[in-house]
Amino acid sequence: TLVLLGSCSLLCQRGGTAIVYASDDLKTGTKVALKVMNTRDGVMTMPIRQVKREVEIASSMKHPNIVQLIDVFAEGTQLVIVWELVTGPDLLDLLNACNGRMTEKQAAHYFRQIHLGVTFLHDNGLCHRDLKPENCMVDAKTDTLKIIDFGLSKHLESAVTLGVGTPDYMAPEMLGYGGRGQGKVQPHAMGSSKLYDARAVDVWAMGVMLYLMVAGVYPFEDPNNPDNVACTLQNVRDGRIRPLPADVSHQCADLIVRMLHKKIAKRLTLEQTLLHPWIKMNVAALETSRSKGKAKSEMRELVRKASDQKRKRTASSNSHPARRTSSAILEGLDAELMKTQSSRGSKSTRSKSSKSSTGFNKLMNSLKLF
Repeated sequence: TLVLLGSCSLLCQRGGTAIVYASDDLKTGTKVALKVMNTRDGVMTMPIRQVKREVEIASSMKHPNIVQLIDVFAEGTQLVIVWELVTGPDLLDLLNACNGRMTEKQAAHYFRQIHLGVTFLHDNGLCHRDLKPENCMVDAKTDTLKIIDFGLSKHLESAVTLGVGTPDYMAPEMLGYGGRGQGKVQPHAMGSSKLYDARAVDVWAMGVMLYLMVAGVYPFEDPNNPDNVACTLQNVRDGRIRPLPADVSHQCADLIVRMLHKKIAKRLTLEQTLLHPWIKMNVAALETSRSKGKAKSEMRELVRKASDQKRKRTASSNSHPARRTSSAILEGLDAELMKTQSSRGSKSTRSKSSKSSTGFNKLMNSLKLF
């Protein structure tokens, strides 16, 4: 039995539809994280009993790079998800600690752990569909990366999160771009009749994260206007990737480009990614460093630095620009929708109180992405 006490601590500020708390599981005596979501801000696509049944399956899976999912229950209009508590920074905090960019050795260290976690999910019939640095926590004591928020995104289509993840990490097929994948496909997240292979979507998001780690910017954002969401999505659809910094190795660049191929059939699979020379080379280098005790101390120092900065950080302009809040995304969509409609000679009648997912669909249609 889990009891949420009035003394529970707030782990992070309200973001999107959720607030995250730290609390105690009185049955086990362990610390847990509670993600409290208000279902009035979204549409439940499955009965809570069916969601709970799938959570029970997911909670039986244990992997060092996957946060342990413990329980889910409904309380009035709120859906409460109970997770293992991970104390430490997320991957974006680590990027901040590296002044926006990681070395390839550092990136490989965390990318390999993401790969192991996602492979485990796929092998057990689950896909994440919202992979991003904010969903990759790093334990401050062990430097172990743990993927959070998996397996439940398909049950709650929220207007605030657009129902399909974060725009910077969207694969072109999620925007309606054609291309045939392999194996089982999942229904299109926006509710159309289109289908996409959710495993390939996870690979795409991993490619975006690797690019971000070694370059410090998004691969598809407009360098002259990085907050222009419409331009980002247009570049995703057209496959226009920003040139990588000159100091990024050819092998790393090759891996990223192959993971971000807009045609699913030509995009690397997780298995193919593991066999890429860049992965092999860096895994071998990390093992050599670990045997000397050097790599572990370096990475733990980075995690310690990121944890300290996270505690001290305020909402200042000095934080890494990669962290786009849900409200910022929606404001960007609203602004670009109005610009697009204005440039086409039409007047916008959309009010701020209208559903954001409707605005997103209108923006997609105006850009001819569907």
